[in-house]
Amino acid sequence: MSKVLKLALVLSASAFLFACSAEGPSKTAEFAVQGLYSAALSSDGANSLVGSIQHGGSFWSNSPAERRFNWNHAQGDFTPLISVDIDPSGRYALTGSARTMVLWNTSTGQSEGFWNTPGDIRSTKLIRNGDYAIVGLDDQTARYFDVKNGGIKQTFRTGAIVRSVDVDDVGSFVITGDDKYQVIVWDTQNGAIKYQWELSNRISSVALSDDGLYAFAAAQLGNAKVWSTETGKELFTISTGKLDSRNVTISNARFSPDNRYLLTGGLALM
Repeated sequence: MSKVLKLALVLSASAFLFACSAEGPSKTAEFAVQGLYSAALSSDGANSLVGSIQHGGSFWSNSPAERRFNWNHAQGDFTPLISVDIDPSGRYALTGSARTMVLWNTSTGQSEGFWNTPGDIRSTKLIRNGDYAIVGLDDQTARYFDVKNGGIKQTFRTGAIVRSVDVDDVGSFVITGDDKYQVIVWDTQNGAIKYQWELSNRISSVALSDDGLYAFAAAQLGNAKVWSTETGKELFTISTGKLDSRNVTISNARFSPDNRYLLTGGLALM
């Protein structure tokens, strides 16, 4: 069986699971009292990073649930963190507020860099070991930042607010999703567009597989697809089945390391 067909079958299964009610959780923990602006889970599931509406940023151990660090961008203030991420190695984390972002060491809890951005942050993603970050902004660009040394390596101009971003494990390709319904894969070396696709509404989420071979994107209250980044061809359309009538938006997605599975999460407006 071809890898593409295997991927299609797995995506079909993931869409089915998305449409069904799951059993209750085996364990729960409360990380915020009145909701979150943002949240991220480490690749090994051991830690969480949340941007709380009431209490700013905090970094947690998950088992048992224990707050390790409080992270805010100004002393004495609770920062509204619009987007956060933990790098795949788990050694670094990034927090983004309106126009500032901070790189944190997850072992010491100390800041290792503070940067201003040219637009309001909408989404962030850290590359492995926290060397670089891709940041989606409301100034109609995504910026590829050298967050350890400072400076912008590439600027990707989309012509619309960039709502979602992702980067492959080695930083070769970036994917952006914007308010012009565009999904664009970029080459980080020269800043050129490799592929460009369009969905039915403004883009709510994008994802790249770790090896950069597959791309995912979902439209707000609309369709979701997977493409090959080798050929640019569409491989699969994800159907939410009966949930279509409930106005579902897939707000987050992640490929498994071996590309066999795609985990999706979203909101249904009843």
